[in-house]
Amino acid sequence: MEWSQWLQGGPFLEVIFLLELKEEKTKTIQEIINKLSRVTNKVEIVDKNVDEIIDFFDRGYLYDEEDPKSSNLHSLRLRLYVYLSRKRKATLQIEMVSSNALMVNFWFYGDEFDEPEWDQIGIKNEEFVGFVSFLKELYSVYEFKIGGIAIEEDVLELFRFGESYPNECYRYENLSPDNFLKEPSHFINIIWREKYKKLSHIPYNHKRLDKEGILIETGSFND
Repeated sequence: MEWSQWLQGGPFLEVIFLLELKEEKTKTIQEIINKLSRVTNKVEIVDKNVDEIIDFFDRGYLYDEEDPKSSNLHSLRLRLYVYLSRKRKATLQIEMVSSNALMVNFWFYGDEFDEPEWDQIGIKNEEFVGFVSFLKELYSVYEFKIGGIAIEEDVLELFRFGESYPNECYRYENLSPDNFLKEPSHFINIIWREKYKKLSHIPYNHKRLDKEGILIETGSFND
């Protein structure tokens, strides 16, 4: 099955987080994938050639094959089923956005209505809470610095640099909570880990979690 045939149309809801790259790339990616089995929501990997996909990530590829000086990209995608209130198609995308940061993104079909032709189910308003629970589950497993939920927006928006990646402006330590507390973002929910900075004034509804996490409601799924 071609990639273009797995998730089609749109819009897409993204459940996404940023991880620090501390060790060798292959080992880190293997750990991310292996930890999926620890998430309470069942995550089923459809692809059978996972080792080949990890190897491709490790080797990388040139952004411009005709320019040997162009950026070397490290990226992978895995086709998944994620079991929330219903079984849903998803794509796991992992991108190396700087020398010490990985962006981990779960893509879901995000329209309100089902698309039977593509075997894609929509998201009813009452089902959105399941995605918030999924984000919290991911936090409990991966203990990331920051993660969130948005419609077709990735976590790099919260750096406020507006640059393409990979770029050292997206180093792990460069992301500050001021970027989403003082300026509006496209995110619906954000989890911040207070190990990196304690938050004193939060102008949104929020709830403290285990492992120094804080879940902040920065938007609405209905907007």
